[in-house]
Amino acid sequence: MATRAQFENSNEIGVFSKLTNSYALCSIGGSENFYSVFESELADHIPVVHTSIAGCRFVGRVCVGEE
Repeated sequence: MATRAQFENSNEIGVFSKLTNSYALCSIGGSENFYSVFESELADHIPVVHTSIAGCRFVGRVCVGEE
């Protein structure tokens, strides 16, 4: 089943989140619905962290995930 998520009317969720097999990082701010979509789908399997990096919301573009 597919779940649709948007961050402040942007469909580019890879800019605002980082997903690996071990964890998920979700950007702070914007829509709480964005974070809740990740948490409702993934929280039973991996930790979902609500975060920013250096005060920026585009965590998916500025981090590298190691699995």
